[in-house]
Formats: sequence, structure tokens, C-alpha cells
Amino acid sequence: MTKRARGARLFRPCWKSLIAAAGIFAAVLPLRAGESTGPPPPGSYTLDHIQRVPAGIVLEGTRFPRALSRYTTGAITLLAFFYSYCADPNGCPLAWAAFENVREGIIARPELYGRVRLVFMSLDPAHDTPGMLRGFARRYESSASIVPWHFLTTYSNLFLKPVLRDMGEESSIDREASAGVVINHLLKVFLIDNHGFVREIYSNQSLDPAMILGDIKTLLLEESKSSGHKE
Repeated sequence: MTKRARGARLFRPCWKSLIAAAGIFAAVLPLRAGESTGPPPPGSYTLDHIQRVPAGIVLEGTRFPRALSRYTTGAITLLAFFYSYCADPNGCPLAWAAFENVREGIIARPELYGRVRLVFMSLDPAHDTPGMLRGFARRYESSASIVPWHFLTTYSNLFLKPVLRDMGEESSIDREASAGVVINHLLKVFLIDNHGFVREIYSNQSLDPAMILGDIKTLLLEESKSSGHKE
């Protein structure tokens, strides 16, 4: 069994309006599980323990505080940082499209039901309030028992910045951009195991839904072996 090489790449800054662009890119970012040149078989490689997800206080739906660990342990987690008015095709909409494809892939695989969660965490807590993000979450409520998709924010940057720092996610605000306020950041999508360890980090050039699904299955096989159960 081999370890797969990792690598994260830069992407151009994000800006304005997200969901419509995500829908466009979901249509052109198909799963490639059936291709002969697709990813290696799940379980034929291992993923490193890169780092533990830090402690943090987040908000979901209300102003009631919750531990970040509630969303990063107990299931395989795919987590990305975003902001709701981002529309750079190489940024947040690309991550959103990949999450949509992964979600569809999970829905098509009953053996994955209830074992994977999706998490988006806002980079702009002043704008992306719990009430505003509830509108995004409602779009996915019908499949929440199969694959929940959580939209998190924080009370303020005071709570957000330590999480970003410890996750290795840098961001800065560009208020002079022609499209309005832009939050510059690296596109990173984190794959987190049941125990809260980051096991893979995807960039905009490695955000392959088929590979992500393979990595999810690899982690589930690993967990199954360690607990003595068969998948």
C-alpha cells in the first residue's frame, strides 16, 4: 500500500455572487469514476495524518455557540472556507460545484449514507450571519439524513482568525477591487477523518470529485479495519 502525494495550488481572488455560478460549474465538473484514467482504487493507498483540526466556536442557524469539533469528528468531513457573495470561477463556486458532485455521488451510494458530512465555513462573519446562511442550508434539508451540509459562521473575526491560522488558511480583504469587496484566500478543501485529523487538502487544480469519493472510501476502509469490521 502506498501513500499518495499531496499538493495545494493558488487560485485567483474570489468576488461577488455564488450560487448561480456554482450551478454552472456543477454541470461541467462531472464525476470520473467510470474513466479508465481515474483515481486509484480505494484502499490501495494511505493518506497522511496532516494535522488535527483546531478547537473553535462556531454558529449554525442561531446565535447559540457550538464547538467546531461537533462538525469535524464522528464522521468523514469535507470542509471548505467560503463567503456567500464570491463568484470567482476559480474560487468558491468551484468548491461549491465539487461539493455538489460529491453530494450526488454519496446519494448514489447507499453504503455511504450517514457517514459523510459537508461543511462550508464563512470567511466574512459580519456579512454571513447565521440567519442569512440558513437560506443556503434549506436547499439541502431534504437529503440531510443521507449527507448533511452545514453552513457555519462565527461571532466575529476574533473567533474566525485563530481557526484560519491553525488550518493554514490565509485571507485578506481587498476593498479596492473593481467588483467591490473581495476576500483573497487560497482555495483549500480539507478532508477530515472521524477523529478530527486532516488527511488530505485539495486545491482548485486537484478538486476532483471522483478522487474525493475514493479518498472518503479509503478512510472508511481504514476505520473499518482498525475497528475489526468488514465493509
